[in-house]
Amino acid sequence: MRFGWSQSWKYICSGLVSTGLMGFVSAPAAGQAPASVERATFTKDIAPILQRSCENCHRAGGVAPMSLSTYEEVRPWARAIKQKTMAREMPPWFIEKNIGIQKFKDDPSLSDEEIALVGRWVDSGAPAGSPADMPPARHYADASGWTIGKPDLIVSSPTITVKAVGPDFHKEIGPSATGLTEDRYIAAVEVKETRLGGDFKQTGTRKSGDLNYFTLHHAGIRALDFDEAQAAGDFYLIYELGQNATYYPPDTGVILKAGSELTYTIHMHSIGKEMPVRVDVGFKLHPKGYRPKYLQSGYNTGVSGGGVSEDLIIPAGKDNVRFDYTYQLRHNVKMTTFEPHLHMSGKRMCVEAQYPDGRREILNCSGYNHNWVKVYMYDDDVAPLLPKGTIMRVIAWYNNTASNPRNVEPRNWKAWGSRSIDDMCTFLPKMTVLTDEQFAEELAARKAKQQGARTQQQ
Repeated sequence: MRFGWSQSWKYICSGLVSTGLMGFVSAPAAGQAPASVERATFTKDIAPILQRSCENCHRAGGVAPMSLSTYEEVRPWARAIKQKTMAREMPPWFIEKNIGIQKFKDDPSLSDEEIALVGRWVDSGAPAGSPADMPPARHYADASGWTIGKPDLIVSSPTITVKAVGPDFHKEIGPSATGLTEDRYIAAVEVKETRLGGDFKQTGTRKSGDLNYFTLHHAGIRALDFDEAQAAGDFYLIYELGQNATYYPPDTGVILKAGSELTYTIHMHSIGKEMPVRVDVGFKLHPKGYRPKYLQSGYNTGVSGGGVSEDLIIPAGKDNVRFDYTYQLRHNVKMTTFEPHLHMSGKRMCVEAQYPDGRREILNCSGYNHNWVKVYMYDDDVAPLLPKGTIMRVIAWYNNTASNPRNVEPRNWKAWGSRSIDDMCTFLPKMTVLTDEQFAEELAARKAKQQGARTQQQ
């Protein structure tokens, strides 16, 4: 369990950080900013921010609709960048800043100071600055754009041809052999939709907010010998469109066994153009001989005894529709990620832990954009320690109106279902399973570290 002040329920109704993709609006001409505004430049001030927080997607060959690596590429989008960063719509990171845990790995979100700096730069005419101030260009370990670096192993699904217009496609495909000759533990995994018939551009006249950017809605990817009855250890990953890579904690183990094969439960939808697609899974592996201290769950059903609810009903034309469900943990766990799973009407999710001693704490709240599903990885020293018996309350909100750009059918009520036009309410954290002794050890180490930090502050 975490130590600190519990968040009050009154904060749970804070506003949603809205989401969306960048649109083109030209920047103001030079010289329009007040003379008193400190001058910022692209090369000195803006390029480092873009390299850290935007270029993973916005680069040549990336999945974003434009590259933002050079001044010439960025300048036409300057005003849009200001608007989207001020609204915290870009970069896609929807954890709410005033509720719950705020320390995450690989957090690309901008600070208030960085957002203000971008605004000053745009308002002063978006000047280029001195070439000498430009940071070195980022180089990616793999030309095809793996954010985990060059994978040690890539496993590809069979190719699926998605029709230009048609109903959602659900099927189990595979298996695909991993080719492993010995057991190996996974350090990180990344999934990519690989198109064999074109790039990631909008098609036809469809709106930029709807679900035509990716063909792959989600894929349940698991080892063929995965045992759902086990608490943890075997590989199972649920990938959702736009999702970032998953890094497992360094002292945990998710295994790919010798001779293992992957199978894929896929959900795909049309994008207005016929497209042959495959699912590529890239793995970074621990060194040979690595042995983990803890087991890590790849899929949380085995450790939670639940985690989904099928009683969801969302009326037509309604916004801020709330739905709650609870489940109880059967094991001691360290919750290593926060991951909401909703569908096109999904708007927001909050998760509260009610500990066995009766204390209640909101762990996090996050906005939700079904075009950019995110996995939020906690820093190791704040990952929630949850004893067995903890009750998890999941609260979600939905927008089933035309004001939701991803909602292609606001006239009909929504119920639980696998289609894009249906909806879900599922919390999908990854969890490290702990024995009673390991939990006590982790708890003591956490308390000692917090006490040491308080001592240093005094």
